[in-house]
Amino acid sequence: MFGSQAIQLKFGDEVGPRIRARISYAFRVFASIYGYRVVEEGQPLGTGVSLFYGCKPRVSDDGIGVFVPARYRPREDDAGERKSARCRYADESIFLFFGTDDSTHSPDWLGEIFEWLSSDHERSIIQRDSIGRIPFSGSIFSAEQISPRKPYAMLVMSWLQNMLQNRGRVESLPRATSPAADSEHFVVSSHDIDFYYTTKLSALARLLKNLAVSIAEFRSWSSCVWNARCIFKTLAGKRVGEYLPGLIDESRRYDFRSTVFVVSEKKHRRDPEYLPEDLASHLLACESAEFSLGLHGSYKSVIEEQNLLREAIAMKAALGTKPLGTRQHWLRFGDHQQFFEVVESSGFVYDSTLGFAEAAGFRNGACFAFPPYDFRNEKAHEFLEIPLVLMDGNIAASSRATGEKADAIADEILKESRKWGWGGIAADWHNPLEPLQVPEEINQIFWKCVKNQSHNREKWVSASQFMTRCLSRYHNAGLLGGVRLDA
Repeated sequence: MFGSQAIQLKFGDEVGPRIRARISYAFRVFASIYGYRVVEEGQPLGTGVSLFYGCKPRVSDDGIGVFVPARYRPREDDAGERKSARCRYADESIFLFFGTDDSTHSPDWLGEIFEWLSSDHERSIIQRDSIGRIPFSGSIFSAEQISPRKPYAMLVMSWLQNMLQNRGRVESLPRATSPAADSEHFVVSSHDIDFYYTTKLSALARLLKNLAVSIAEFRSWSSCVWNARCIFKTLAGKRVGEYLPGLIDESRRYDFRSTVFVVSEKKHRRDPEYLPEDLASHLLACESAEFSLGLHGSYKSVIEEQNLLREAIAMKAALGTKPLGTRQHWLRFGDHQQFFEVVESSGFVYDSTLGFAEAAGFRNGACFAFPPYDFRNEKAHEFLEIPLVLMDGNIAASSRATGEKADAIADEILKESRKWGWGGIAADWHNPLEPLQVPEEINQIFWKCVKNQSHNREKWVSASQFMTRCLSRYHNAGLLGGVRLDA
C-alpha cells in the first residue's frame, strides 16, 4: 500500500532553524495521518519518497521527490494583518494563508498545515467571553466568514498526498486510510459529568435552572415539560440525573464505549455539586465496562491556578485510577501555550478541549487527532489533542444561530470527517439518556449515530481505545516518543 512507504523531508539551505522546526512538525503530522514512516534527513531513504522544502529535487536524490514552495512566514515576523485566500482544487474550496507559488502554482502545503494545527491564527486574539475563553465570534471563521464544518487542514494534507501519489497529474484529494482493519473511521465518544444526582436539593436546583434555560434559551416546549415533570419526580424521590448505569447497559446493546470526564474539585460556583467519591461505584462500573475515566479540569484549574496535576491526584485518590487525559470544564482556557504546558506537565497523554462551545465543527481544520505545537520550545507537545468537533450544546447553538436542523448539522460534520480520513475526533453528549442540558431531539442524534456505526463503517470508542489503536502511527512519524499507555 502506498501509504506504508518511507518518507523524508529535506530543506533548502536558506530555511532557518525556527522555520525548519515548524515545517518538520507539520510534515510529521501529515506522515502520521497518511501512515508513512519518517526517515530522518541524512539517513538512507531507499525507495521512499522525499519532500523538498525550498529546494528543488536533484537527479542524485533517492526516491521520488516533490517540491514544496517555502512560502511560510512566522506571524511574529509579519507586520501586517494576515488574511486567508480562497482557492479551488478538486472541486473543493480550500483556504490558504500563504497563497501559491508563481512558477508552480502550488501552495506551501506544510506551512498551511502548520498554520491550522498550531492555532497560530488564534494567538493574537485578545477578545475573551464572559467565561474567559476565545469566543467563536473572535475566530477566523467568524472574522472571514469561513465555515467551520470543513476540515481545511485535512484538505491541504490530501492535496499534498495527491502530489505524492499521482504526481499531480489529476486533481484529486485521496482519503487517508485507517490504521485498524475493523473500522474505517473513529469517533471518540465522551460524556462530561457536569451534573449528577447526589442529593435531592442539588437536583432540584439544577432542574429549576434547566427549566429557565428551556424557556429563555432553547424555547423548547418539550424540554420545558420534561424538566417540570422531573422536578415533581425528584420531589417524589426519583434520582434524576443518575444515568451512568443505564448508559453502560446501552453501550453493550449498541456496541460503543465512551470516556467519562469527572470534575475532582469544586471551588467555584460553576463547578458541579459532586466529588468523585460521591460517584465512585458508578464510575468504577464504567471502568469495568471498558469506559475510560478522564479528568474534567475544574473552572479555575488552568487560568487562575494552573494545577491540573493536583486535581488528577485527587481523582486517583478517590477512585484508585489515574486519568490518562483531560478536558476543561466549560472548555475554559485563556491562552493556548499556558494551557498546553499545564496539560503536558501534568503527565496527560491526551486532551480533548479544542472546540467551540457556540459552534460545531473543526476548530483547527482537523478531522484527526494531533499533538499541539509548543512555541516556547519549537517542537510538538508530548500529548495528543483529540479535537472536540461535536457537542450536544454546540450543535444546539449552531441550529439556533442558523435555523438549520440540528441532525443535519451533525450529519454534515461527520460526513466530512469520514470523507477525508479515519477520524480521531471527539463527540460529547453530557447525558444522552435524559434531556437535562439539551432538548430530547439533540440527544437522539447521539443514539442515531451509535446505532448506525456498522452502516457508516465506524466505531464510537473511548479515548484509551483510540489511543491504543493509533499511537503507533504517531511513533512511526517521530511524534509522541515519550507517550506510553502502559506507563
